Amino acid sequence: MTTQVTGRPLDDDGEPTDGPALEIDPDGPAMELFTESPHALASCPGMRMWSTILEYPDSSEAATPSMLVWVDPDATELPPHVHKSTSEVFRAVEGELTVVVDGDPHRLSPGSQLTVEAGDSHYFRNDTDEFVAFHVDVPWTRTIDTQYMSGGLDHEGAFGADGAYGEPDLVQGLLMAEYVAPETHITGAPHVVQRALWATIGRLARLTGRQAMDETYLRDQFWESNVEQPDFGA
Repeated sequence: MTTQVTGRPLDDDGEPTDGPALEIDPDGPAMELFTESPHALASCPGMRMWSTILEYPDSSEAATPSMLVWVDPDATELPPHVHKSTSEVFRAVEGELTVVVDGDPHRLSPGSQLTVEAGDSHYFRNDTDEFVAFHVDVPWTRTIDTQYMSGGLDHEGAFGADGAYGEPDLVQGLLMAEYVAPETHITGAPHVVQRALWATIGRLARLTGRQAMDETYLRDQFWESNVEQPDFGA
């Protein structure tokens, strides 16, 4: 298998840096799925995740929001969460994806899928030494919004120190948890505690200009200017 290195952060001249990189099989099923997307490759370098939007329906459309996601062997594990009324469907595309549901790990080989029902606490991770790619049907577009907001802020230096990349801080985590709260509950803390934090720290954060979502980070132009895109002519 021939691999291609891509997905690196770009400098001000549009040249790849030595930041976190994605290794792809240009002829593999993940890249085949990527070519069906009209959108750019995005990344969360501090979390070591890459993605593209496959479906982002507006409120008048019946389509299901979906993404293609790659996770590095050292990718951040997102906190367990529950979707209140809608299921989420994971399908492994390349590599073995682990989805933990109510504490039980489910390992998905390429082509296999798992439906996480509403009310089930879950999260995904990469337990292998290789990149894993998966397709996911998410409950609503705000799931996509928060991932792209995290990545965009990281590219702009919001989380790391001394030019490094990082993960969302406590304040950003609170803002995003509040943003998705109508459908998604982060299970790491009781809801009453989260509500108290939203009313205090969250309110102060918004007064200083912090926000849960900025549509800038949904625009392909932003990602094409900040993330190395796959070269299909290589």
